[in-house]
Amino acid sequence: MNATQEKHIAVVGGTFDPIHYGHINLGRAALSALHLDEVWFMPSGSNNYRSDMGIRAEKHHREAMVKMAIAGEERFAFSDWECAQPGSTYTSRTFAQLNATFPEVTWYYVVGADTLHSLKYWEEPELICNSVVLLAAGRGEQVTSGELQATAQTLRTNYGADIRFIPWEDMPVSSTQVRARYREGSFAREDLPPGVYDYMTSHHLYQSLEWLSDQEILDRCDATPEERGYYERLATMLTPRRLRHCLGVMHMAMLLADGYRNVSMEQARLAGLLHDCGRTENNALNALGHAPAGAQVARRLFGVKDESVLSAIRWHTTGRPGMTELEKVIFVADYIEPFRGHMLHLDKARRIAYTDLNQAVTFMGESTVRYLESRGEDIDPITLETVNYYRGLLKKQPIPGQYQ
Repeated sequence: MNATQEKHIAVVGGTFDPIHYGHINLGRAALSALHLDEVWFMPSGSNNYRSDMGIRAEKHHREAMVKMAIAGEERFAFSDWECAQPGSTYTSRTFAQLNATFPEVTWYYVVGADTLHSLKYWEEPELICNSVVLLAAGRGEQVTSGELQATAQTLRTNYGADIRFIPWEDMPVSSTQVRARYREGSFAREDLPPGVYDYMTSHHLYQSLEWLSDQEILDRCDATPEERGYYERLATMLTPRRLRHCLGVMHMAMLLADGYRNVSMEQARLAGLLHDCGRTENNALNALGHAPAGAQVARRLFGVKDESVLSAIRWHTTGRPGMTELEKVIFVADYIEPFRGHMLHLDKARRIAYTDLNQAVTFMGESTVRYLESRGEDIDPITLETVNYYRGLLKKQPIPGQYQ
């Protein structure tokens, strides 16, 4: 973007889970009401925690559907500004960053008129109001209502908000309704922007992973033909339960890689799928030795040459001090994959995993040690070294908000 060229850009944000015509019409309303250079459709960067069991769409799937929906729309553009960041994102911080990065741009944030009522409950509403021009879109009777006008005036008085109302014939549909009607089979292809319905169908979105076949999970994860061949070979080596576990780890590894964006999703998918390839019934080292054995099996039998993937398979049970990000992802994914039974503190472990991988490694390592101790089973010394190493790392991390 030319640093000297003044531009006016509006942002339509949201989870887009999935995107529908209401979102598209919101962008069109902004273009009709103002002289804008572009309208950016920006999926929220909320983490993938809600996608664990597949009822909600993963971040990369939401992005793909947005790109399809706005293709060919004049002055519409896709932005991964929030999705490219790890963890949860906040509107206030997004626009603070956009203003700092693109000082020549006047930013507009397009919201439904009713959203103004809840804006004061958002993270740092005063920062939002001082960073953007708010475009509140609604029907005539909405924007002229005394209650809404009073809310707008309160925001102007308290936060100095610049609020402009624009006409919009909103549609009586929400993403929540789309997901529900799609699962019921009552939503048609033409009810969604071009390509979105077919994408949802081909990737089996908004259905619990428990309802999906193995092949459908491979579809959901965009497995390559080569990886599908690996799956067929694994099916001759592992029990059905172990095979399903591998698919669960593959899905979870991709969620973590998608959430943090510091690991290749292709590497995460492959390492997750093959992580237990050494755990065959005739392997006498199942308890402690199947991981290093698996790295050798992946190399010799499956022809994997990527040393990063092989190392992630090698260390997925014990961990090791100083793990790579991919190794952490597979170590954590193996613990919290969606088909795990009722393990103690499993839900807590999943929430930690989307907050900080080092914390997740520490929590899961400690949990494993306590479990093995309670059963009187052997603990690999590397596991103890891993727990101590990451405990030490966490002690060195600054406390958020603490003066340094």
